[in-house]
Amino acid sequence: MSVLFTAQGAVNKDLVGKSVAAISRASGVYIPASAVMIVLPEDNSAAHSPLRKEKMFPILTCFTYHDFEEAIHIAQANLDIEGKGHSVSIHSNDTEHIERAGLALDVSRIVVNASCAITDGGSFFNGFSPSTTLGCGSWGNNSISENLSYKHLLNITRIGYPLIDPEIPTDAELWSEG
Repeated sequence: MSVLFTAQGAVNKDLVGKSVAAISRASGVYIPASAVMIVLPEDNSAAHSPLRKEKMFPILTCFTYHDFEEAIHIAQANLDIEGKGHSVSIHSNDTEHIERAGLALDVSRIVVNASCAITDGGSFFNGFSPSTTLGCGSWGNNSISENLSYKHLLNITRIGYPLIDPEIPTDAELWSEG
């Protein structure tokens, strides 16, 4: 793992975009030439492991969990290190799990049953605006929490006329959680 990240925890720029073979040579660990991906298991309790970070090389970190709440906890722990507001992918047909992830995780996009890396930037199959710039909302210190598109670059003048007899909620209605 030390070859993948610097002592400060940054991604080793010399391995970004490199093949499994290049990573094998750099690490001194034998990996068969036919391998296209390296899967590294990680302990759920390793809260600050750099393996929880975004990796720009063919390495996947694998966490095991016993129930969906633990899976949510693992995902949020990863986001807390690097990625709040960005995106996650969930592979499930359980609507309750998908919606629970949407409510629990600090992300702007949840890709369902597809690769996040190629569809969170917009796809004909999920309805997200095509973009190479993904807003991460206030979680990620951005001003938008959606895919940047042409509509964000338009100057639009909105006119606000006074409303006649507007319904003004009470403080209790405004601040209630129900």
